[in-house]
Amino acid sequence: MIERLRALWPTRPIKLRSPVAAWRGWVFALFCVLFAGGILAYVGISLAPGLIDDVQMRNRARPVQMARIEGGRCSSRLALLHSCEATVVATTKEGLVRRPLNHVFFDLHVGGWTAQVLADPERAGVFSTDIGLDRIWHRFGTALFFIVIALVMLVSPWSHLRRAAAERRRIATLSEQPVTPVALAIQGWQGQVVTLADPSGASHRWTMPNKTPLFALGGGYVLGVTGASGEAFPLDEKLRWARLTDLERAALKQARPA
Repeated sequence: MIERLRALWPTRPIKLRSPVAAWRGWVFALFCVLFAGGILAYVGISLAPGLIDDVQMRNRARPVQMARIEGGRCSSRLALLHSCEATVVATTKEGLVRRPLNHVFFDLHVGGWTAQVLADPERAGVFSTDIGLDRIWHRFGTALFFIVIALVMLVSPWSHLRRAAAERRRIATLSEQPVTPVALAIQGWQGQVVTLADPSGASHRWTMPNKTPLFALGGGYVLGVTGASGEAFPLDEKLRWARLTDLERAALKQARPA
């Protein structure tokens, strides 16, 4: 069958295109940067100031009698990640003080929470709770975990972009030389990466949308093209990755047995 396809393949140079458009990688990278920026902003604005204050006061914190907690609420995820938000309202020498608190931490806990207001005797208007001070290292670890997630999201898209650019260069190299149809054996899919083997047994890895329909030849083989460089590139079911005419596509599809 591959011989029939070769006989129908055009003799002119055929332009090939990448299965994944370049703009998709940049959109993914922009999303990761914005999401990571949101995480870092959340840590820097919502978590870090309270952590810094609590580290400074943790060895000298004292209970406060003339204080109350308004809007205190703790939520949990899988009994591991807890977020406790509240506003401390206290009477000081400067008058009535309202201080919002946000404690986020990993800890194994089931059930409700009770909190006591604590103050820094050396800094007026600085308050915390026993929940936050008792779990201050949990809070540090949680903030660090969020920062690591953000850094991973900042780094991962660039490795994806580099790989995509390298694949486009490989495809461009094939497009600059005469190519011939070849049967490629699918060795497996891993996420968006498919591994194929050419007739010589050499493996070729390409990135494409998950489970993209390829031009099947039967028996676990798909149609691809190869050139003098040794690269072997698969073709999609609709033959859109090769710049062919509609008549050429129809002839190739008709030559494939049902």
